[in-house]
Amino acid sequence: MHKMSLQLAAALAACLIAAPAALAQPGRDGPPMERRMEPPRHGGHSGHQRLAGLDLSEAQQDRVFAILHDAAPQRRELDKAERKAHGALREMAGAAQFDAATAGRHAEALGQAVAGQELLRLRTDAQLMAVLTPEQRAQMQRAPRRQDTRRPPRQDRQ
Repeated sequence: MHKMSLQLAAALAACLIAAPAALAQPGRDGPPMERRMEPPRHGGHSGHQRLAGLDLSEAQQDRVFAILHDAAPQRRELDKAERKAHGALREMAGAAQFDAATAGRHAEALGQAVAGQELLRLRTDAQLMAVLTPEQRAQMQRAPRRQDTRRPPRQDRQ
């Protein structure tokens, strides 16, 4: 029984590792996929992506797996909510008449989904950092980060 549990955990870990490559296949579209193809909004890699270069113990690997596994259902729901709100706004763009109240509701739903994703990312990253030793955290801080390539926020002109 214990051996089967370990095999199941290993298979689930392999699926989580392979998921980004599978999702990046050509022919898929939609806002969540486009977002994954771009640099993260916060200007660097999420914590779990930067863990790859660290020498984690087996216990740390198990803990990282558990943290990411626990966050997956909420991440999925937030992705679905974002996709739904984007779709609704896209449909409204082609409508003959503009309904400000409906557009506002869809824009608010989109904002809530994006905010939820960022909060989930921050909480997950904090949990992952708590798993690391002080030396591993220092090593992670020294690791190069990708630069944010988004356009900077518009400054109010005076």
